[in-house]
Amino acid sequence: MFKIAKRALGAVEPFEYLPSDAQLTVGSAATLGSGGKLAKTAAPTHMVMGEKTAAGLYPAMRVLPTTLFETHSSAAVANTLVGSKVTLGEDAASVTATTEGGVFTVDWTDGAGAGGRVRGHFE
Repeated sequence: MFKIAKRALGAVEPFEYLPSDAQLTVGSAATLGSGGKLAKTAAPTHMVMGEKTAAGLYPAMRVLPTTLFETHSSAAVANTLVGSKVTLGEDAASVTATTEGGVFTVDWTDGAGAGGRVRGHFE
């Protein structure tokens, strides 16, 4: 699950309510308004912030490069990957240690194995 770790701007992004045919989970990266669940190498437009409403809309916040996110990894993300872009996990709510086609820039990692904490941003 992607969580907000820090914002470079004092203003908070407002929630938008957007449709998706995909079954999305809270804290997952998505392309709302034009699809849904992401492929590993697709940059997200939004983070899902709540459950789907009765009207079929997901509350979401727009992904900005000024927002630092924290999530867990499906494999060890070494300190040598700080500054590199890694791919999203299969669930679109975590990251991998794979850099080919990466979309999430690693700013910090605890270096632990699977389930380790990683912080970074999307550009």
